[in-house]
Amino acid sequence: MKDEHHISSLVVLHRPDAVDVLTAFVELRDTLEIAIQGECRCVMVCETDNQRAVMDHIEAMEALPGIINVSLIYHHVESHDVMDELVSSDASLQGAGV
Repeated sequence: MKDEHHISSLVVLHRPDAVDVLTAFVELRDTLEIAIQGECRCVMVCETDNQRAVMDHIEAMEALPGIINVSLIYHHVESHDVMDELVSSDASLQGAGV
């Protein structure tokens, strides 16, 4: 599927001193977001247009100093048309006071 939207969640296990490196890495990538940050682990959300990009993020994070492990926990793929339809439907419902 060429016209895809990938939504993934990742759990990153890291040393406490790696938080700054990991945060800087994420800030440079608009497709990554730290959803929950703990002292030695975090949960990230990754939204990309292809599966290879997800894997590239995982491989790049695993190479960062202080990163112990990166695990793909969830991965979902939809076409952009379906995602746009879902967002439009949700916006319509919110506008209707539902």
